[in-house]
Amino acid sequence: MAQMIPALNEEQLNSVKSKAEVKLYKAFKEFLPNDFVVFFEVCWILKKQDKQARDGETDFVICHPDYGYLCIEVKGGGIGCESSKGQWYSFDIYNKKHFIKNPIDQAKNAKYSLLTKIKESAVIPYVSNGHAVFFPDISNIKTITRSDLPEILIGSSRDLIGIKSWVEGALEYWIDESNGKGKLDRTGVEKFKKVFARSFEVKPLIAEKLLEQEESRLKLTENQMQILDMLRKSRRIAISGGAGTGKTVLAVEKAKRLASEGFKTLLTCYNRQLSDSLAIICQDIENLEVMSFHQLCYYRIQYVQKTIGRDLLGEAESTYPGANKMDVHYPVALSYSIDVLQEHQYDAIVCDEGQDFKEEYWLPIEMLLNDYENSPLYVFFDDNQNLYSKASTFPIQAPPVSLVTNCRNTKQIHDISYQYYQGEGVLAPNNIGDDVNVIATPTIQQQAKKIHGKIVNLIASECVSPGDITVLILDNMNKRAYFNLLNNLPLPGAATWLEEDIKGPNNVLLETVHRFKGLESQIIFLWGLGNSFGNNELLYVGLSRAKSLLYLVGTHEDCQQIHV
Repeated sequence: MAQMIPALNEEQLNSVKSKAEVKLYKAFKEFLPNDFVVFFEVCWILKKQDKQARDGETDFVICHPDYGYLCIEVKGGGIGCESSKGQWYSFDIYNKKHFIKNPIDQAKNAKYSLLTKIKESAVIPYVSNGHAVFFPDISNIKTITRSDLPEILIGSSRDLIGIKSWVEGALEYWIDESNGKGKLDRTGVEKFKKVFARSFEVKPLIAEKLLEQEESRLKLTENQMQILDMLRKSRRIAISGGAGTGKTVLAVEKAKRLASEGFKTLLTCYNRQLSDSLAIICQDIENLEVMSFHQLCYYRIQYVQKTIGRDLLGEAESTYPGANKMDVHYPVALSYSIDVLQEHQYDAIVCDEGQDFKEEYWLPIEMLLNDYENSPLYVFFDDNQNLYSKASTFPIQAPPVSLVTNCRNTKQIHDISYQYYQGEGVLAPNNIGDDVNVIATPTIQQQAKKIHGKIVNLIASECVSPGDITVLILDNMNKRAYFNLLNNLPLPGAATWLEEDIKGPNNVLLETVHRFKGLESQIIFLWGLGNSFGNNELLYVGLSRAKSLLYLVGTHEDCQQIHV
């Protein structure tokens, strides 16, 4: 069986317009041995001396190591030629005449044009070449022969079964003419394939894939729209959802809507990194203040100190000596500030990442509302992200409602993240992305070099914005060792490393999972896996921060423990 390029199946052949070409294709495939390579519908472009490109094409090119190549032009139906006008024509099954191009000239021009292309490609020296025509719907070729078309170069229906003999005869005709020179040999056949049937695969830039995946995330799911409707109709609701279900998106949207309706609104959370990011998103919204819980405490403590000279934090420390400053003294001082700053209260409060708030935080939060019982209070939470071991009960009587669809991650990232999730089922996204990547080497020094190499390639070759890349450290206690290894390695162009801050478009962020909780990045390198096993919540949070691409970095043993 001949090597057919392209290798078409029956369904594909049925879609070929010329049934005559299909007949010949099937004959070549069935009756030629496998040392013949048959190219079907070959096209190329030549560059002439005047730099203008022109097209070349032929129906079939047959290559053989011992013969060179043969260009074949195929015409279906009956055939005729009016020599006085140089006009060729064919007949269909209804004997209707159709004018066609001169098949001899077509085959001959293709032969020379193809030879020029071979020389232009400079991969094959001179090779024996020839041309022929084939009329698979006629049997009598005696009347067709002429000075420029000997009988041996004309194929007919009779030659379909004995196609091997006809092909060899046509090839030998041209071999004789060239005095036996120009064998193609097997190496030449492979080079011929590279010129006229080169396989290739060019994947889209990662930057383009990130853009497409981001566009698919922008639409709110039907479930999210329903939650927004519930928030509009109710004054106090707790909303739960796993990583990527859109809790922060909805929290921000609700806070903006409340502010636009004239409510003096507070949008708060526990994580300072998250609050700083939300403050940038909401910086131009009137009636909306964004602060982390402890920023809020500090702001009011300082304001009271400056305006009336009262030391609220000192009073809290005296009342609860030896208690934790952040968990007890700050919340108590916040409570004390409410009597002093009654005019600085809020009409509505939206709390994101509510699972991080301790019981002691909720009383002052409620007291900050103008109407303790009726002012709007909305809490968004994920019990499975309780890294700080805070309380997960809120001052809201109604049972929580759930977000059920992951809108952040690709399906691959969802699957690996949610194996560490415990809670109500969350539907995987429809967003299909790349497989999770693994960087496995024995030492963190080697791992740092691998991470650096990948990031350089993403920025320099894949056109990814540095601001879309984040390196997250699971080993919070030893983060400095990880950061230092990367800080010493240069990044391309204007890109720079940035440690634990709000990144810009040219910054590759170096962060810990603890500080990055509630945030997300298009591309995450999750580093230091060996220090996270046994802490499913930490792994869940770290893995789920990646929106489109996730790299796991550690030793071979560590990487194997995470089921990719």
